[in-house]
Amino acid sequence: MDDTPDQDAEAAPHIDFIIDQTWRSTKLEELENALNVFVSPQRLTPASRDRSAGGMFGYRGHFDLGIFRLHVESDVEIDQSPEEADDRMAFVVSPSQPSQLEINRESFTISQRQGVIFSSGPQRMLTIPKDAEHRVLITSRHKVAECCAKLLGYEIPGFLDFDTGVDLEAPTGHSWLRLLEYVETELSDPEALIRHSPIAWRQFEQSLLTGLLLSQRHTYTDALLRPQSAAAPFYVKRAEAYIEAHYSEPLSLADIANYAGVSARSLQNGFQNFRGMTPMAFLRSVRLQHVNRALLAADPAVGTVTEIALACGFGHLGEFGALYKRTFGETPKQTLSKAMYR
Repeated sequence: MDDTPDQDAEAAPHIDFIIDQTWRSTKLEELENALNVFVSPQRLTPASRDRSAGGMFGYRGHFDLGIFRLHVESDVEIDQSPEEADDRMAFVVSPSQPSQLEINRESFTISQRQGVIFSSGPQRMLTIPKDAEHRVLITSRHKVAECCAKLLGYEIPGFLDFDTGVDLEAPTGHSWLRLLEYVETELSDPEALIRHSPIAWRQFEQSLLTGLLLSQRHTYTDALLRPQSAAAPFYVKRAEAYIEAHYSEPLSLADIANYAGVSARSLQNGFQNFRGMTPMAFLRSVRLQHVNRALLAADPAVGTVTEIALACGFGHLGEFGALYKRTFGETPKQTLSKAMYR
C-alpha cells in the first residue's frame, strides 16, 4: 500500500490542523485499516470472487469535520458493528452507482438522488457495488446541537435525531449538495483561507452546520422553520438569566417564578409557548450543558463525575446518570475519559 500522501497534501507543509491524505491500494484490508484509523471500526469483506479488491480512500478536514471519498474496485460489504455512540455523525451520498445501507432493520438506497444520515451506535451494513464511489461528510453531533441552539435562541438538551433518508431531488437537497461541493472544494485547496485562519475555519464550519440544519429533517426542524413569533416576554428572559446565574443552587419553580415577578403558572405557560419546555426542564438542560463542558475540561486523574455533578446542582446521582446518557448518548464517565485525549 502506498501510504505516502499525494503531492497536493505535501504542497502546504505549514498547515498543521487539517488532515489531507489519500491512500490507494490493491488490498482491501489496507483500505479497511485506513477507514478504521480515520473514521470508525469497520470490517470490509469482498461480496464477489473478483480478485481486484482494492480501491482508494481520501480524507480532508478535521477529525470532527471532514469529507472523505471511498472508491472500491469490487463488490464489497462494510460491516460496522454495534458500538457506544460517540460524538460524530455522517452524511453519505454516492455520485456513481447506488449502494444499500441496512440500519435498525431498515434498508436505504444511497445514490445521486438519495443520501443517508446516521451516527454511531446500532449495527450498520453497507453493500457497495464494483467501481462505486462514496462521498461522506463527517461532523460533530455536539457542534450541530450547539449551532441549532444558537439559531433557536435557547438551550436544547442533548443531540438531534435526523431522518435517516435524505431526498436529494428536493430543492433543499440540491441546495445541500451545492454547499457540500463548496466545502469539499475549500478543503481541497491548499491556499484556501480556512487552511490559514482559525477565524475563517469557524465561519466555514458554522455555514456548513447551518446548511445541514436548515436542509435536513431533524428533531427541531419545525421550530427552526416556523415563522418567528414575538420575542419572549421579559419574565421568561429574566427567569433564564436567573437560572444561568444560579443553576448550581437548589432552585424550585417557586424560586424562579418569584424572581421573574410572575406566578408559577404564568411562567410555565410562557416557557411552553416560547421555549417549548418547562422552566424546570430548562434548568436541567442548563445543568447538563455545564456538566458536559466541565467533564470535557476536567483532568480525569483529579476530577470525578460525582464532584462535577454535585457542583452543577444535581443531587440525585442515579437520576443524573440516566438523564445524562439519554441526552448525550454516553455515560458521564465516558465523557470524562475523553478529556485525556483533548
